[in-house]
Amino acid sequence: MKLVYLYDEFMRVPDHVEEKIVYIIDPEIQEGYEVSEKVHLYRYQLAEQAGAEIYHGKTLEILQEIHQKNHIISIISKSTFRPAYQALFQEIRLKYNLELLPDYFLSTDNYLQPAKRFFQYWNKVKKNLRY
Repeated sequence: MKLVYLYDEFMRVPDHVEEKIVYIIDPEIQEGYEVSEKVHLYRYQLAEQAGAEIYHGKTLEILQEIHQKNHIISIISKSTFRPAYQALFQEIRLKYNLELLPDYFLSTDNYLQPAKRFFQYWNKVKKNLRY
């Protein structure tokens, strides 16, 4: 089974992906971040909209439980610069085949000319948002 692992920077499944989707609320990874209840609720609702199975607990333990029920062939997620998730992804790689999608946050429609600053990205997308 292929698995898509959602987390707070990756809450929308890419269009071409049709694997099983999971969202794990892991208090250990979120340690040090003060996140309001409204943000938690919003992420929960996004995970539901994506069709994810939602879990609460230690990520590696939950992945192991899923693996015992249905053999995990590979896991898809999105790369990040956050040290807590980088460390988690390194641990996941020890047990599973992990494919990290590129961090597309500052990319533009023309991937040959990526945005160098956030405002370039924002100016491009806010037209579509009608902000």
